[in-house]
This record gives sequence, structure tokens and C-alpha cells, in this order.
Amino acid sequence: MFPILCFPQSENGDKYNNQYRIMFYNVENYFDALVDSTRKYNEFTSNGELHWTISKYEKKRNNIYKVIKAVGGWHSVTIIGLAEVENEYVVSDLIKSTPLAKEGYKYVHYESEDFRGIDVALIYKGSSFQLLFSKNIKIQDPKNPEFTTRDILYVVGLLGADTLHVFVNHWTSRYRGYLESEPLRILASQKLKSVCDSICFINKNANIVLLGDFNDNPENKSMKVLTNSSACEIYNLPLLSTSSNVTGTLKFNGNWLNFDQVLVSDALLNGTGGIKSNHEANIFDADFLLEKDSKQLGLKTNRTNIGFKYHGGFSDHLPVYIDVFSDR
Repeated sequence: MFPILCFPQSENGDKYNNQYRIMFYNVENYFDALVDSTRKYNEFTSNGELHWTISKYEKKRNNIYKVIKAVGGWHSVTIIGLAEVENEYVVSDLIKSTPLAKEGYKYVHYESEDFRGIDVALIYKGSSFQLLFSKNIKIQDPKNPEFTTRDILYVVGLLGADTLHVFVNHWTSRYRGYLESEPLRILASQKLKSVCDSICFINKNANIVLLGDFNDNPENKSMKVLTNSSACEIYNLPLLSTSSNVTGTLKFNGNWLNFDQVLVSDALLNGTGGIKSNHEANIFDADFLLEKDSKQLGLKTNRTNIGFKYHGGFSDHLPVYIDVFSDR
């Protein structure tokens, strides 16, 4: 069983009487079980080192559905940013082959050049969010033309009667080392900041939300690039959890990290653009997403895989979400 949550009452009075939930979730290796002949990386297949099968894939898909449903509670989540999805098929299958099919979800996905084939995607409830525009933003390294990574997904739509700009991110990981990989995350940050500046030069009251697994903490340099004063202020929302044993969105070597974050523009934070966000983001730390950490003490995420061993859990990341209120 998983918990059913109720949306909190708006603190903004009757003016903001329409409420929407926006979440981000790094789902950890949401691969189908088929061989992709266009890529060298095929570890998530029956013959690969991870011995991925149709039954494991279906359990993974259904687990993701359960998390989305639990985050939404009695309501449905309006906008869902996802990271580590393999392709369009797995995104489509999630909203068509689970009870999410009853919710009227649609999706946006672009194939990236990531060497493993993992992408970001956005799922949205068509009755609440009207898609106007989308594109994928590529991150390129001038010093290394052969460098490839996940694209940033940019989606524009009407939330209620107001325009919302949404960016879904999954920046370069630290697997090659923090110092070696940091310049690549700064590249992504500078590119994203440039796009946000362009939006705000046209409309200083633009409603912007940045979602993602940034593979950096809020205090790291790449994140500070985003929040430096420019055409419009961007704020990194503080993350709140319900458990004192959970102080981040993922755990590594016994330490909780806050790689999964939500940032919003000044207009969205203060309601000057017609819609208004919470002043904090929430870590969804439901019990079923966690398990006892026997080695490092406390709790840890209930993962799908631990190394090459199948564990059968949900993800190595916890979801984050915010609530947004509209006056129309």
C-alpha cells in the first residue's frame, strides 16, 4: 500500500483558488527489455549484465505509476518531469498501460545523444496544462566536440490561463570525478541561464520553473550560476522532508545529497505573473520508497538495482514537488 496525500489549502486566500502539483522524479534506469541496435549500450536486456527482462520492466513501470499516484494523492499531479527514461515507448507505456490511462496524460519526449540512451521527458495532464511549444536544448562542449549528454527539455504551456515555462534537466553525473565533471555541469547551467534570460528580456514577469537532477547541490558553483541576478531572479526553493532521517533526495556513501531541485522565477514565486508557487519544495519521502541502511545507519532509498544486482525497489532518488496556485 502507498499513502494518499491531500493537497494543502492555499495560503493565498480566494484569489488563488486553482491548485496544481508539479513534480520531478529521477526514476533510475527506466529501460525496456529490448536490444537497441543503434547503441552500444544494451546492458538492460536479457543478455546484458543487468539481465533485464519484460517482467522486471513491467514491475518498474508499475512502481513509477504508484509513485506518481501517491505524490498526487486525491488529486492528480498536473506536470511530471522525468529523468532516466530510455525512449518514447517507455514514457507512452507508463501513461497507457497503467491506471494513469484514466487521467488524460500526454507527454513530450526527444531522443538525446546520451551514450546510454537515457533521456528526460515531461508528462502533463491535458485538461489542466495546454501545450504551446516544446524543444530540446543540446549541451555542447567547445573543447570536446564528441561530448554528448542528456538534452534539457523546454516546454511552454498554459497552466490555467497563464503561461508557464518548464525546463526538465539531468546534468552530467559525477562518475568521472567531481572536479573533472564540474565544467560540464557549468556548461549546462550557463546554457539554461541564457535561455531563461532571453525569456525574461521579453517578459520580466515570466513564470519559469526549473526541475531536475542537477548532479550538484544547491551550494555548488553550477547552481549559483542559475541564481545569480540577471534579467529575472531565479530562486532555488529550500527542500523540506517529513522525516528527520531523510535530509536529501539521494544517499551516497552514507551522506544525503540534494541533487534533485526545483527553482522558480521571481514572478512565479510572488504571483506577479498570474500564478504563484509555494516558497519551498517538498521531498516525497514515503516509507515505501525507503529502507533501513544497515551499513551507514538510518534510512536509504529503496533502489531498483544495487550495482549489477536486481533489488526490485523504486529508484535511487526521491521525488520532489511543489504546488502552484492560479487566480483564474
